[in-house]
Amino acid sequence: MNVFSKFILVSALIFSLSQTVCLAQQANPQKELSIEEVAAKQIEDMVERYNLDDYQAFKLDTLLQHFVPIYSAEIKRVKDSGAAQSASFQSVTDKWADFFDSEYQKIFTEEQWARYMKSTAGREKKKRDKRMAAMKGEPLKE
Repeated sequence: MNVFSKFILVSALIFSLSQTVCLAQQANPQKELSIEEVAAKQIEDMVERYNLDDYQAFKLDTLLQHFVPIYSAEIKRVKDSGAAQSASFQSVTDKWADFFDSEYQKIFTEEQWARYMKSTAGREKKKRDKRMAAMKGEPLKE
């Protein structure tokens, strides 16, 4: 097969792939979720993952529906100020993540909290605790 034939074959494959991607995007367009939809999805995931009862789900729903829009507005202000790549952005996200974790701990049973701490969220909390202690110049409490 000569170079021109290979070029035609590769071009045809690329065109076919691009058409498939375009059709897939048209069939299932990605819409950006609202703040409320993000909170509702997070609640649904946490209820399933940690086997929360109805009362816990209600408390989680109340917490997230109230505070996620406030958190989102603060993040937007930080981004709009041009600090999205700075320590101030990290500080704001750490502050809110710490707040949510402390509230989750109040809602969860000890067993659920232990499962949470073994998850990715728990590992992120440990990293965040180290970062926050280092910023304050304090030793990390185990």
